[in-house]
Amino acid sequence: MDDNVTTFPDAPQPDPKQIKARTSVLKQGWRFAVLNLKMITMVNKGHH
Repeated sequence: MDDNVTTFPDAPQPDPKQIKARTSVLKQGWRFAVLNLKMITMVNKGHH
C-alpha cells in the first residue's frame, strides 16, 4: 500500500532558533497580544 505523502526535499527547514520560537508559549503569547493591540488600534481609527 502506498503512502500518499508528498515530500519537498528542496524546501527550507527551520533552524533550532526558529523551532524554539515557534514552540515557546511565552513568545507566542506576546506575539498574540501585539497582534490584538494592532487590530484594536486599526478598528478604533475607523470608528471616529
